[in-house]
Amino acid sequence: MEDKDLHFVGKVAQKAIIEHDGKILVCKGVGDSVWEFPGGRLHKGESPQEGLAREIFEELQLSVTIERPVYTCLPWHAKSQMHNMFVAYVCSVDDISGLQQNEEVVEKKWVTPVELQDLPMFDDCKGAVVEYLYNKIK
Repeated sequence: MEDKDLHFVGKVAQKAIIEHDGKILVCKGVGDSVWEFPGGRLHKGESPQEGLAREIFEELQLSVTIERPVYTCLPWHAKSQMHNMFVAYVCSVDDISGLQQNEEVVEKKWVTPVELQDLPMFDDCKGAVVEYLYNKIK
C-alpha cells in the first residue's frame, strides 16, 4: 500500500483565538519559550466543540462560545513523531472576570492584533494568526 492510500493517524490539537475588547488572549505553556493560543487535545468520544470548551475551562476557568474554525494544518509533532491535526477556532467570551490559569499555563496576556503579529509563536499558531487577521479585514 502506498503512503497516499494510508489514513491519517494522529492527535487533534485545538486552539482558541479569543478576542475581547479588541485584544486577543495568548499563553505560554510549561517549558515553552513561545506564545500560543489556549487549547489542547481532543479526547476520545468528544466533539471538537466539547473538547475545546473543556480545555479552555480547565486551563483558564473561562466559558467560551466557539464560533467557527479559522485555520487547519497538519504539523509534524517532534515528541510523538507523528503529524497532528491542528484546528484554530474563533471564540468569544462574555465574562473574563473568572480568568485564572492552571499549572499547564505559566503565563498569559491580552495583546492587540498588531502585537500578535510580532510575537514569537509556534508555526501552526502563526498560520492561524494570518488567516484570522485576513478574514477579519475581508
